[in-house]
Amino acid sequence: MIVLNRRTAVAALAAFTAAPFARVASAADKITISVPSTNVDDAAIFIALQKGYFAAAGLDADLTFAGGGIATPGLLSGSLQASASPAAALSAILRGADLRILLVFGTSPPYQLWGNDSIRSLADLPGKSVGIQSRGDTFELATRIALQQAGISADSVGFTPLGVGGTVGAALTSGVVPAICTAGVEINELRAHGQLKNAHLVFNYYGKIHMPFNGLATSQKLITESPQIVHGIVAGIVKAVRYARAFKSQTVAITAKYDTNPNLVALAGDYDVLMQYLTPSLTAPTDALVPDLAVRAQLLNIPKAQIPPIDKVYDFSIARAVNAELDRSRWRPTA
Repeated sequence: MIVLNRRTAVAALAAFTAAPFARVASAADKITISVPSTNVDDAAIFIALQKGYFAAAGLDADLTFAGGGIATPGLLSGSLQASASPAAALSAILRGADLRILLVFGTSPPYQLWGNDSIRSLADLPGKSVGIQSRGDTFELATRIALQQAGISADSVGFTPLGVGGTVGAALTSGVVPAICTAGVEINELRAHGQLKNAHLVFNYYGKIHMPFNGLATSQKLITESPQIVHGIVAGIVKAVRYARAFKSQTVAITAKYDTNPNLVALAGDYDVLMQYLTPSLTAPTDALVPDLAVRAQLLNIPKAQIPPIDKVYDFSIARAVNAELDRSRWRPTA
């Protein structure tokens, strides 16, 4: 894993930064947050580091770049304090892990299903396979929900893991799979590189499929034993999201710092997509959470009776408290 240090002297920052949740501490609490990508989807964490929002909350934050398969065990062991891979954490919760999802960034994924000439609608998918990034990811879950809503058994459709990047488009172009599901921004990138020439849009998920995706997870142990740390993490990210909403070019520039070969035009397009789906308070209504839990449980062969209640999966109380305090104080981000 790659670990990036972004440490800031809290005392010096507090001398000139007036913000809610800043606290006096003799030493900053050291935390590590796992981030799965260097995309704009994870910009809030980068902003919270660069703008000193974590430091203002008394946190000495490091980043580690890793997927959910590595991040979730890290949450359970205590080597990580937060993970920006809530989908993996959610699967672990369904299996009994004592984790909680604190923030939800989106409730309608900006995904698209593209297919070759044999796929004209969802009804053409039974007996065929859809290319996704990895088994059990949000692309598969969103497609399963779409199939269920259309009255089609999700188990009648296969799902082929293709990884990320050009392999997804190449698999469709070469006929390895007749359809793929991926993010709209990825589709734009594939088309810009001359892929998907003989493919067409079959189904646009945004606005039609409702499920939580992207956000932040932590352990219940950390919530119970170190509530000030969890509060500081959430406060930093909520403030960073407000910054991102206000400053597009700065958000793109901050994100680009974490990419070894940034494409500023593509990042700007990703920013626009993020602003389209980003939830107002970084929380989600129950009716967007329950269907997702049911589909995940089915995928994991977990009986319906064993699906945990919402409050054993999600804890939005901290996000609500942070948003309320920022509103009362009329806090505003500065460029």
